[in-house]
Amino acid sequence: MGDELRVLLLGGGHAHLAVLAAAAGWPPGLAVTLASPDAHTAYSGMVPGVVAGHYPPHACQIDLERLAARSRVRFLRASAVALDPSARSVRLDDGRTLAFDLLSIDVGATPAVPAAFIDAVATGRVGPMVLAPCKPFPLLIERVERFLVDTEGTPGPLETCVVGAGLAGIELALALAHRLRGRHPDGMRVRLLSGEDRLLPTLPRRVGDRLARACAAAGVEMYLQARIGSIEPDGTLLAGDGRRFGARLALFATGAAPPRWLAGSGLALDSSGFVQVGATLESCSHPGIFAAGDCASVMQHPRPKAGVYAVRQGPPLATNLLRAATGRPRVPFVPQREALALVALGPRTAVAIRNGFALGGPAEGLLWRWKDHIDRRFVARA
Repeated sequence: MGDELRVLLLGGGHAHLAVLAAAAGWPPGLAVTLASPDAHTAYSGMVPGVVAGHYPPHACQIDLERLAARSRVRFLRASAVALDPSARSVRLDDGRTLAFDLLSIDVGATPAVPAAFIDAVATGRVGPMVLAPCKPFPLLIERVERFLVDTEGTPGPLETCVVGAGLAGIELALALAHRLRGRHPDGMRVRLLSGEDRLLPTLPRRVGDRLARACAAAGVEMYLQARIGSIEPDGTLLAGDGRRFGARLALFATGAAPPRWLAGSGLALDSSGFVQVGATLESCSHPGIFAAGDCASVMQHPRPKAGVYAVRQGPPLATNLLRAATGRPRVPFVPQREALALVALGPRTAVAIRNGFALGGPAEGLLWRWKDHIDRRFVARA
């Protein structure tokens, strides 16, 4: 055991799924450990479908513990709370300290909520309002399902808000509208709150306009320049300009923030606090430490924080971990310039977005079936 090279995988993100699969064929002498806070991970592409009611929660779950056992990888149900790159060790939330020779970090990101909201989002309730971050996905699904159970048969319309109007926020708002329609005798109200002056300002206006029409058709009320600054004790969201939004459920899809412990890790971080890595996915400051997925920023190839890029990083990450373990040069990876986004519209329809264009119309049902096939195949093959 003492002569084995210790490879530690932190987090069960999408990139580490490919590493787990590859580890089954790695040579003897590598002792691989996966530490993840949950034994299952949710595939992000199917989460809006779960919220909309198209899939049961378990349909999007990937069994990390089973994958680890299949590849002879030791599984620990724990989260990292501190990293000492000089001592080559990680401290876990259960008090254990793990030593490593090679480290790979794929712990995802959390919603970038204001500091005043952190405790409220963590506890999940302010007054009668249930709060849920869009990540981690199991927590989002659990709180949405709890909200639906708790509000069954309650008087008055079901009022919900989605804070943040990127693609993830739009999908969640449309999924909620579909799930709640006809469910409550007094109706429902879904609000989508954007801090920007138009929907999806980093994309061509025609894309934002297409999804704005989808929101209007689904009954989702869109509010622009509604940057939420505080939550009142009765569960009212208060925007900076004084507008007030009452809700029994508030979902936060407000961009990505890095896990807090990275700030004290000693690793080179970008201006937002994500791990700086090169094209080989290795740390810019500490050789032998890799990072992928939403927690990392590839300095040569900046890309949005999206699951599709994390999935594509998996095979090159596995290759370079093995190369590092066997003393061979790493291989750079060039991601696609723009990924295809299949955006679920609530019912079993979708639009495809790529290269600044949105394809929908008569093809929306076909695009949903294509998306459903891709998503189910990914989960089945994991």
